[in-house]
Amino acid sequence: MTSVRALRMVEVETPPAFSEATPPELFERLRLVPVPVLFQRPPQGRGASRWIGVCPHARYTEIGEVVLDARLVETALWEPRADLIQAVYLHEVAHRLMPEGYGHGAAFGAMSLVLHLRAGKTNDFLMWHRITVYDFCDEGENVPRAFAWAWKISLELAPTERTAEECAALIVAEHTKWCTWLAGEEERQQARHEAARATTQAIEDRIKRLKESRWLWALGSLILGAGGAIRLLL
Repeated sequence: MTSVRALRMVEVETPPAFSEATPPELFERLRLVPVPVLFQRPPQGRGASRWIGVCPHARYTEIGEVVLDARLVETALWEPRADLIQAVYLHEVAHRLMPEGYGHGAAFGAMSLVLHLRAGKTNDFLMWHRITVYDFCDEGENVPRAFAWAWKISLELAPTERTAEECAALIVAEHTKWCTWLAGEEERQQARHEAARATTQAIEDRIKRLKESRWLWALGSLILGAGGAIRLLL
């Protein structure tokens, strides 16, 4: 018989602090089927990554669960805060709703915003205020435009009766269109520059023709005037 210890996930009673942060009416507002949670303690020691929530690839989970730091719902280090627990959970759920490959970008930010907007207030705290630049960090210098796009689409979707899953599908479709539009921005900018140059050239040509016409009129007037003076002398 092997000496290797075999472990697997088993269902346990939901921690009271987590139950308080995620009541049934929250999921009614989110229009979301609850996503299971695995509570773990992050690795400690030098070189260990620090996290309070993780969304593993679905193929590496048992039932599509997300992972939260167990210390969020314990009182050993700090008093559990419902708004913090809920914010971390919604962040990881937004990851679970999006297809693999969507990191912290505009599409993910839009999905997270939809959930946080629907969540409303917790502990008198507007949950969407929990959204930070971190949610868009993969966008780099494009963060302002990414947030503007995500904010617009999330405001359109949050009040609807669409499920969270349906919202995710719509966000992915709209994000594809937005990326296509962004890809053609350089070409559109070049076209605008060319149109501006053409307009400027047309104005300059018009001014030149007007100047030429003015001198022709002046010369014509001079000739006519000279002719009149000669007739008077004769």
